Amino acid sequence: MAVRTILAPVAGSDMDRRVLSLAFSAARRFDAHLEVLFVAPEPQDVIPIVGEGMSGLIIEEMMGAAEKETKKRLANAESAYLIARKAAGIAEADAPQTTLQPTCAWRRDDGREDETVARRGRLFDLVVIGRDPREAAASLTFDACLMETGRPLLVAPEIVPADVGAKVMIAWNGGVESARAVTSSMPLLRQASEITIVSVGEVPHGRATAQALADQFVWHGVKANVDLRPDQSNVAAALMDAAEKCGADSVVLGAYSHSRFKEMILGGVTQDMLAKCALPLWIMH
Repeated sequence: MAVRTILAPVAGSDMDRRVLSLAFSAARRFDAHLEVLFVAPEPQDVIPIVGEGMSGLIIEEMMGAAEKETKKRLANAESAYLIARKAAGIAEADAPQTTLQPTCAWRRDDGREDETVARRGRLFDLVVIGRDPREAAASLTFDACLMETGRPLLVAPEIVPADVGAKVMIAWNGGVESARAVTSSMPLLRQASEITIVSVGEVPHGRATAQALADQFVWHGVKANVDLRPDQSNVAAALMDAAEKCGADSVVLGAYSHSRFKEMILGGVTQDMLAKCALPLWIMH
């Protein structure tokens, strides 16, 4: 697998800056085409459910306010895109080029953001996205990308490192989700100068160990170090400590090895890493 196309949803929020920074960085690394997508919601989708007692005038005013907010967000998103594109020095294109090089394009669609981004995301090799639990719409879109696209996500942290993909850490537990995340990240791993596979606690019976994964990487021409951490009282904390010690600039992680509902209620490695990890996360469910 190669990463030739990247999708980056934007919403006219403060999160766009870091998403675009990471997305353009990924486009350069993979010589990929980046599509930056803004989804304008229909006015009736962004206002509260109206009751029978609400007058037509009030409904009209609410829809007008919703349209005004959408225009503001669109202007913010497009401005952020133009600034990021200029900083990255990447040309726009609407068709593949004769030579392999990074390109980009702006796209606007109308509809529900989560549904539109999920549908569009299935056509791309990678989705670069931000996550802010404080914004309900952003969380819905993130969940739709993770659970409904079948594509790996590269999640932008608060501060995006200058170079992403030079030193990569893999969080490995031998599970299906970890395996899928690793397979999807091979384009990233092949270019990395240093890879560290971290395994926290004992690998469950019947699963491949971190050393077995490192041995298998030889067939891909990839060399990896192995860091075994016996303490499993707080897996996410152990992973973040390992990332800091090996100087990683990104982490490959299988998402929601346990029930997603269970992790949301009781907490879990994925939830903790998404909330607290200061590095870009390459995740796949």
